[in-house]
Amino acid sequence: MAEKNLVLIGGGHSHILLMKKMGMKPIKGLNITLVTPDPELVYTGMLPAAILGAYNYDQIKIDLIQLSKFAKCKIVFSYVNKINLQRKEVYLGERNPLEFDVLSIDIGINYQLINIPGSEKFSIPVKPFDKFIHNWSKFLLNLKAPLSVPKVSIIGAGAAGCELALCVNYKIKSLGFNPKIYLIDKNEIAGNLPNRAKNRILKLLDENNIILRKNISISSFTKGKIHCEDGEIISSDFILRATGGIPQNWLSNTDLNLEKGFISINQCLQSTSHDFVFASGDCASLVNNPNQKAGVFAVRAAPFLYRNIKNYISSKKLIKYNPQKNFLQALTIDKKKALLFWGNFSIYGIFPWLFKDFVDRSFIKKFYIKNSMNSLSKEKYREQKQELCGACGAKVGNKVLENALEKLPKKVNRMMNKIGDDAAIVNLKQGNHVLTTDHLREFCSDPWTMSRITAIHSLGDIWAMGSVPSLVLSHIIIPDVPLIDQKKYLNDIIDAANSVFKKEGASIIGGHTSKGKELTIGFTILGHSNKNPITLDGANHGDLIILTKPIGTGTILAGEMQGLAKGLWIKNAQEWMMKSQGSIIKFLSNKVTSMTDVTGFGLYGHLKNICKSSNVSAILSLDEIPILEGALELSLKGVRSTIFEDNLRQAYSDRLNLDNKKWPLLFDPQTSGGLLASVPKKHILEVQKKLEILGLTHSVIGKIVKGKATISY
Repeated sequence: MAEKNLVLIGGGHSHILLMKKMGMKPIKGLNITLVTPDPELVYTGMLPAAILGAYNYDQIKIDLIQLSKFAKCKIVFSYVNKINLQRKEVYLGERNPLEFDVLSIDIGINYQLINIPGSEKFSIPVKPFDKFIHNWSKFLLNLKAPLSVPKVSIIGAGAAGCELALCVNYKIKSLGFNPKIYLIDKNEIAGNLPNRAKNRILKLLDENNIILRKNISISSFTKGKIHCEDGEIISSDFILRATGGIPQNWLSNTDLNLEKGFISINQCLQSTSHDFVFASGDCASLVNNPNQKAGVFAVRAAPFLYRNIKNYISSKKLIKYNPQKNFLQALTIDKKKALLFWGNFSIYGIFPWLFKDFVDRSFIKKFYIKNSMNSLSKEKYREQKQELCGACGAKVGNKVLENALEKLPKKVNRMMNKIGDDAAIVNLKQGNHVLTTDHLREFCSDPWTMSRITAIHSLGDIWAMGSVPSLVLSHIIIPDVPLIDQKKYLNDIIDAANSVFKKEGASIIGGHTSKGKELTIGFTILGHSNKNPITLDGANHGDLIILTKPIGTGTILAGEMQGLAKGLWIKNAQEWMMKSQGSIIKFLSNKVTSMTDVTGFGLYGHLKNICKSSNVSAILSLDEIPILEGALELSLKGVRSTIFEDNLRQAYSDRLNLDNKKWPLLFDPQTSGGLLASVPKKHILEVQKKLEILGLTHSVIGKIVKGKATISY
């Protein structure tokens, strides 16, 4: 059977359970790709309890990167622009479309308040959760004693809105404040709950002095104010939207059958218009069964989704999903109490809370994906040889490289700098040219992302010499996969690389491609400079040291391999690795005295090379060195890239201060790292300002001093 491509749009409850199942029981002949803008999923059922402090926010998140690895699923961080159902393609902005044979959609709902002026600017939706969590945490931090009566308004008084109102009230009171909580709805308060549960929740709202505003139509929002059509103005310090969601806008631009904007599906979870499209969760509407939107339906649908996708690709009969009419609901009331109800039965108190807590923790525990390395004891872990890191963590050590380079001639015709520098500076009739080559082995499941990172990484040596790239040759090794997959690999790699080089003014003019054990991407780049390129030997006493990107990529990637890095850290690291530095080069060329890019030898090693070439020393300010989120936390756990020990040997003649907990990151190999430059004091402020404008790091991390090529901190 020919291999099929399944694309999952959205990391919702059905899809995470589907991936878990596929990791446990893979579907033979199926290639899976998950498209999601977020590396983590916040479990809805535990959010209210996290608000009041029963859990920390990390405890309620599911890591989609680790889950994707377990399911052998490629993950692409992006929003979907549109779907072409005739061509079976998913469009994701600037990259090549994803081809699919089977498509599954689980994207939840949109929490916008359409046609109400100011709603997006002056109120916060409960989804996406990360945005809400960030704004809520910021609000709590800014609470001041003089603000003795914080005012919070929650729009939408369904079950979720009522639960949020009680938890928000509890949390603010626990901080020593006496808040005013407004619960606002255009209909009845708790109108979608069974009578007994509704009466209980209304009583609890009243006992907690929650101010109820029912049958309210909102005309507009301004800063700190909700304007009602009846003329009432409700002042608030924090406005939260928990309204019943609307369909995602882009679905209306597809040819799918829709029911009030939601994807119309049959009992087999198939689109009623396209049998190769499946949908589940809040974005779907089951024909003849208009259930309310709730996570329980997405969870219950997941096993049927797995079976039906498996049966569909093997041309077997699909099975029907019959959602239950009544389902158990549990609402968090305060830190140790919950309201549990099923139809007209309800119970309130600590025992419902214990039950809910057990169920929620059990659900989250299903997704604690740990690889074999993580399950080892610390002693066995130390004995086991660490798997070779990818990217720059796979490079050979500096000393090994130096020994090999000693066999090469000291001078080469037309070469202006010495062998072993960042790139070769060649004097041709047309002027000075810079020639460099670099490659990375597989460290990321998405060839497009890896190619883009490799292209930016390869440009580092060109930029470090103050040059402009012009011509590029590619050298690519792709896995030995079927012909159709070879085509997809190459299309993604060349498309991503071309988009990078084209923006920098360079063109790919050829290269070489072969098949091998794993994906490897590299580029040879010819650059040019109208003046003498920047080298390592110009640093002077008194210069200040600037670094344009945070360090820590080697630790993050090693942590990912060991199952210890959070998805949020990995995505953030990838975004930094894909950040171009070409726009700053022309400016820096006139300001710096020496420059290099920080890659495999780490910040310490590359700064050491500047010191050796310039015959100076350096003093670092470790507290000023920018560090990627999560890198320090992983470093403190002992996570190291495989090249760390080789890099550490570069400091054999220097005195290391091991008291500062950041010191190991000095020897962390960087992939697509920042530019490290020595800048005269007279230029430092304008250099910092320019870097800040371009979104690069701009702290002064040290200074150049007289001495014999040593580094201290």
